[in-house]
Amino acid sequence: MTALKEKISKQVGRCVIQNVGMTQLGFRGLAEEWWLRHLGDVHWQLIADSVGQNTTVFKDREGRQVYAAFCATEFDQPNPDHVDLGDTLTVKSTLWSAGRSRLQSIHALMLGDVIVARFRLISTFVCHAENGVNASISRTMPYLVPVLDPAPDEFAIQTSTAARANRSQKGMSDEKVLIRPCVGTDFNAVGLLYFPSFTRFFDQTERGLRPLQEWSPVRRRRVLYFRNIERGEEIFGTPAVGESDGAELWSVRAGQKKVKKISHCALQRF
Repeated sequence: MTALKEKISKQVGRCVIQNVGMTQLGFRGLAEEWWLRHLGDVHWQLIADSVGQNTTVFKDREGRQVYAAFCATEFDQPNPDHVDLGDTLTVKSTLWSAGRSRLQSIHALMLGDVIVARFRLISTFVCHAENGVNASISRTMPYLVPVLDPAPDEFAIQTSTAARANRSQKGMSDEKVLIRPCVGTDFNAVGLLYFPSFTRFFDQTERGLRPLQEWSPVRRRRVLYFRNIERGEEIFGTPAVGESDGAELWSVRAGQKKVKKISHCALQRF
């Protein structure tokens, strides 16, 4: 992989050439979870670029380590059968302000002149108030604050509106799928349930709720992230209220009955 870093006005971006192998592809189309992991890291690197840092380790004014917690992501794949093993993609990534201390990255994946996929990711800054306790996660700001041009679309506004509507739901559906996250693969280096794992949990939910439904590639998936969980908590996947192909994730602590919605997914397949 070769990378070219560039700064235009107050916008930060980079253009990368990515050779496509088994890792980057799924059965049909792109390997969504791999790309989320990779582009999530690119998002974090762009934040470092925007403030002139060579490292992606950030601290706030109190000296606490700061993380980029994702509020919303979207995977849009208009051409799932257009990419083959051995192809070379051009990945154009840009970072923008999304308002209210949030940042948005946009990643266009191109095969020649054809856009085969686009990812949009929105993050905010958080820290652990109590080490190792994810319930203590709260918003904060890094000591160095990026100053960027506003995002060129309405994605941040749309997802904020959808998040407010979805957080208000209190009761979990009786139709549910039990998911037990694995600490070694689903949590990241700072002990948070890693956001790409949510996508796999939604796929497990869909398969559990509709085991006989014929599979087809993702056309568009939009995920809203509301909160994190502690290690050892179980997750239930349920249908989304009022959406034929949507799903939601709820967390529950062992020995307790109270559940909390942690994520919402709107999905379109081919």
